[in-house]
Amino acid sequence: MKHAFSLVALTAALTSANVMAADNAAGGVISFSGAITDTTCTINGGKSADFTVALSPISVNDAGTTVGPLTKNKKSFSLTFSGCTPAAGTAGTPLKMYFSSADNISTDGKFLLNNTVNESDAAVAKNVGFSLAKPGSTTPIQLNVPFNTLISGAGTTPETLVLDAYYYKTNTAAAKVGALSSNLTYTISYL
Repeated sequence: MKHAFSLVALTAALTSANVMAADNAAGGVISFSGAITDTTCTINGGKSADFTVALSPISVNDAGTTVGPLTKNKKSFSLTFSGCTPAAGTAGTPLKMYFSSADNISTDGKFLLNNTVNESDAAVAKNVGFSLAKPGSTTPIQLNVPFNTLISGAGTTPETLVLDAYYYKTNTAAAKVGALSSNLTYTISYL
């Protein structure tokens, strides 16, 4: 009996030590992300769907103090879509483009924030971002709602979506000289 009591006491002591060790152990958070879409597509002819749109520089005077897209040095770019397979019941429906970014889309969805901004760093541009628009329009595409591309991309012949990238004056304060960059993720869907 004495031996059984000692074994129970030893087991309790070891269990308690393990619990305490687990409480004091270092750890962290594992984050996961993903998506389920209703379509697959060949984007840009099978070349990379990731790319950079480089706008030519503008001056502080070009930026001015009026909030909105700046027409100087806008840059057109295109994406091609083919072989897009719609989910059942969505045949003939145009592709929609969903834009997302953890931190780069403005709260009103009109422009991308300059993600090189560090307010204490004099070497980065301030008060200017980027916006997207359909050709022939300076009205910003709302980046926080699905964008109707008006193309299906279902055929084997690629269909082209052309967009214009603009510098966007984010407020009435004078622009500050420096580097400008931003990014976003896009997802294609029929829904």
